[in-house]
Amino acid sequence: MRIPPLICEDKPYPNAIIPASGEGALANSAVGKPKISDIFILTAAPLVRQLLRVGFVLIVARALGPETFGTYALIFAMIELLAVASGAGYIDYLTRETARDEHAGWGLSFQLSWLRIAIAVPAAAAEIGILFLLGYPRLVLASTAAMALTIVPRALSEATQGVLRGVRRYDLYLIIELVGGLTLLGGGCFLLVLGGGLPVVVITEIAAAAVAAAVALALTLRLRMVKKVRLGWRKLVAKTLVFNIYPFTSNLYNRVDVILLSKLAGNYATGIYSIVYRVLGVSQLLPYGVLYSLLPSISRDQWSEAEKRRLERAMGLLLNLAFVVVLATLIFGGPVVRLLLGARYLDSIPVLDILIWATIPMYLNFALNLGLLATGRERAFVSTSSVCFAVNFIGNLILIPLFSWRAAAFMTIVTELILLAQNAFWIRRTVGRILIPLGAVRTTAAFLALVSVAWVVGRLVSAPVIGVACLLFFLIYLYRTGLISEFVAVWHTERSPSS
Repeated sequence: MRIPPLICEDKPYPNAIIPASGEGALANSAVGKPKISDIFILTAAPLVRQLLRVGFVLIVARALGPETFGTYALIFAMIELLAVASGAGYIDYLTRETARDEHAGWGLSFQLSWLRIAIAVPAAAAEIGILFLLGYPRLVLASTAAMALTIVPRALSEATQGVLRGVRRYDLYLIIELVGGLTLLGGGCFLLVLGGGLPVVVITEIAAAAVAAAVALALTLRLRMVKKVRLGWRKLVAKTLVFNIYPFTSNLYNRVDVILLSKLAGNYATGIYSIVYRVLGVSQLLPYGVLYSLLPSISRDQWSEAEKRRLERAMGLLLNLAFVVVLATLIFGGPVVRLLLGARYLDSIPVLDILIWATIPMYLNFALNLGLLATGRERAFVSTSSVCFAVNFIGNLILIPLFSWRAAAFMTIVTELILLAQNAFWIRRTVGRILIPLGAVRTTAAFLALVSVAWVVGRLVSAPVIGVACLLFFLIYLYRTGLISEFVAVWHTERSPSS
């Protein structure tokens, strides 16, 4: 897709191809094929952040207990909704535009930071008003208002990260994540040792966001170019509005179950469900690293048959990673919950056993969403996420009063399957055919056979022993069939020439 004329120092430049200096360098410094090493750095960056956040969440859960942790989960869900409504999706837009033109990326990052703050202020007021009308106590209202302040530093740090990802400076991206995560974990340790309750948790969230923003600001001042490309504000809003809407609607259907659980089933059900949902967020780092290492390259390509096969290889890899995650969770999930969270959270084990199955369609949705984003069809996300929100909201509203957290876990799986069907439809309209994960039929058959064996034989033999054996057998099967080599080839596929 061709980028629109941009504005730099009041002069239009078609496609914003501007020299970085008097030497006539091209504005885009990210040119080149994706490297398999990119996946490790790209996965390491959010992995560091998520592991440190998970450590923080586990500390908070143990310190606060299920009831108060349920309150924190509600506040966190509201702030995440605020984050995406104000423009958390801008990071993807900046990655794509920076991959095409680095000047445009730095100029747009400054503009989008201010735009996001301007949107966040009335959105935060609206959220607090809704909580007030729903009858939540003053502690919840005050904590939500205080935690909403994190949006200001997040606007700066996430905009910088979008540009760094577009120019493939993943090492600097990692530094921002590491600094913010360590601050968060340090606050959690303070909470565990000295106590302080929910107010200390909120202060820690604000401090972590502020420290990450300070590092991002230092990197921005050091790296951004003297000549920056900017859009007119009206055109900027028009171009990026979809990146407010589709992340909000998709995040809304992911968070609405927490809000409904809080009102319909109480804080205890919210707490045991949310702790599992938060920990499972770590598993989403695998598709993140795999796919975003490809985004700068496929955003510039013309989607030839070679590029379609590249994404199908990536989908095959993600499908099998999901199978491994499911097998490992069914084997080790219960003992890990007992070890990390203690007896008060034993009811979260069946939540984990249900929710983990959503990983399979979720990983495939990551890949198809990336294909739509790279081809400039992000407006389809508004339609797909709106349908998912309606299904998730109505289903949870009906079923939570009857089945509590079990309904929320079941509806998460249903919603991901509905999203998968919609994504398959849109990708077919975009590239001419449905993309099928490489080796999907045979690996699915092998996975289901192993799950059946583990379930039957596990009743006769030690379940962990047979589970580990099945997991190892699946990995050996992937290696012996040559599928692992096929998956690795996704980073070696040559780009097709531009038409």
